[in-house]
Amino acid sequence: MRWMTATKYDVQFQWRHGFYGVYVLVCSLYVLLLHFVPESRKDTVTILLTFSDPSALGLILAGGIVLLEKDQGIHDSLFVTPLRLREYLFAKALSLSALSLAAAWVIHVFSLGLPISPIRFSLAVLLTSSFFTFLSIGVAVRTRSINGFILLSQLYALPFTLPLLHFFGIGKAFMYVIIPTDGSLLLLKTTYQHVSLGGTIYAVTLLVLGNACVFLWTYRSFERKVLWRIGDGRS
Repeated sequence: MRWMTATKYDVQFQWRHGFYGVYVLVCSLYVLLLHFVPESRKDTVTILLTFSDPSALGLILAGGIVLLEKDQGIHDSLFVTPLRLREYLFAKALSLSALSLAAAWVIHVFSLGLPISPIRFSLAVLLTSSFFTFLSIGVAVRTRSINGFILLSQLYALPFTLPLLHFFGIGKAFMYVIIPTDGSLLLLKTTYQHVSLGGTIYAVTLLVLGNACVFLWTYRSFERKVLWRIGDGRS
C-alpha cells in the first residue's frame, strides 16, 4: 500500500537526518528533570511535558521536514508518482505520532509508571500529535524560510494552548469546549485519575473533529501552495 511505503520513507528520512537521536536526548532530559520534581507536583509537571511533547514534535518537526523536502526538491519528483496527497499527509502524521507515543510511554514508565488508562493516554498523545503535525504542514507551505516558519507556527499554535489556562483553574470550562486541545488535557489526566465515559467521548470527539478540520485546511493549502506550482519554477 502506498501510505505504508510513504510512512516507511518518512521514518528513514527522519532517521537519516538525526531526528531520532535528538529525540532520545530530549526524552532522557525529561526523565532526568522529573526525578527532581517533588512528588506532590510530579503528576502536573508530567502532564504538561506530555502535552507539550507531541505538540512540539508535530509542530516543529513536521514543518521542518516539509521545508527540508522543499529545499531538496523532493516534492517535484514525489508528486509525479501515484502517491496521493492525503497519503503523504497521513504518512507524516503516522510516523511522527508513533514517535510521540513511544516517547510519552518512555517518559511515563520511568517517572510515574503506567497510566491508569493506557488506551485513553495513548489516544491523547496520538491525536494531539497528528493535530499539530497537520497544522505544522499547513503553516510550512506558507513560508520559505525556517525563521519565518518558526514565527508563523507559534502564532497559529497559540490559540490551542489556551486550555492550559483551564488546566490551572483559570476561567470556566465552557470557555474552552471548542478547542481540540482541551480534549488532549482531559485525556492526559488519566495518568493519575479516572475520566468518565462521557468525558472520554467528548475529548475524543473534539480531537477527531479538530484533526479533520485542520487536515482539510492543510490539504487545500498544500494543493494551492505546492502542487499547483510544481513544474513552473516556483515550488
